[in-house]
Order: sequence, then C-alpha cells, then structure tokens
Amino acid sequence: MNKNALIPVRLRETVNELRQVINYWFDRLVQGRSETSPALSAEPFFTSLFDLGGYPAVDVEETADEIIVTAEVPGLSEKDFEVELQGQRLIIRGEKKVQQEKKDRSYYYSECQYGSFSRIIPLPCEVIAEKASAKYKNGIVEIHLPKSESAKSHRVQIKVE
Repeated sequence: MNKNALIPVRLRETVNELRQVINYWFDRLVQGRSETSPALSAEPFFTSLFDLGGYPAVDVEETADEIIVTAEVPGLSEKDFEVELQGQRLIIRGEKKVQQEKKDRSYYYSECQYGSFSRIIPLPCEVIAEKASAKYKNGIVEIHLPKSESAKSHRVQIKVE
C-alpha cells in the first residue's frame, strides 16, 4: 500500500506551503542574527546538513577554448575539499566543519555543523585533463578545463532558411 495515498493531496500541499512560510520567516530572523552566526544564515531551517541539495552551487561556462566551472564553497579552506576529473565528469567533494562559540555575561552561544558533500558535473565535451587548473579565493573555486582539439573542431554552423 502506498503510504502517500493515505494523505490527501490538498493536505500535503498545505503542509508544504506552511513549511515554506516557516522557512522564509526563520531565514529572515536568522539573517538579523548573522553577525553572531554567519553559518546559520546560509542554511534553511528544516534542511539537514547532510541533505545539501546541490551543494556546492556551481556555474558552468563554455567558451571556444575551454570549460570554466565556478563553485561556491564558503567557509572552507582549500584543504577541506578536492576537485577531480573522471572521464567526462568533474567531481567536487569535501567536508564542512563549523564550530562556533561565543560567551558574554548575558549569554552563551555554541554551534557545531558537520557534513560531507559531493557534486558531480557532467562536462559537455572532452577536455585535456593534464592542462586543467583551479584557483581558490574567498570561498570561490574557479576551475579551467581546456577543450581537446576534437572538441574544438566539432562545431558545425547550420544554415537557417
């Protein structure tokens, strides 16, 4: 028996809408506290650290000569993640470890967040792995993947009538 069939569709939609409203207001509340917890402001309230849903966020740009992948890995050092090419796939994986502690006369704040992440990006063409390079600065890693000669010459102009 399908367990989802036991919950009426409208009720599920209402619960999802309620969750979105709670997430929105909690995110706004946390944004106001971002100076005490910058790590919290980036994470949705009901999202588990292990369900990072596409983390890290990436942009893939294709030029005539190369593929450029830009990935956001805020709060990490270059030792916390690795970038690897496997065939026609780029893999970014690592581990997030955040510990914060703040003490004052009127309060004590402590937070820990841990979690692994992995992102596989299929490449649109063949690249020269030996000439790949990456630079990391301010939470952004930029990966340059030069195209192979066969990938460069594969373009065909089609006449539109």
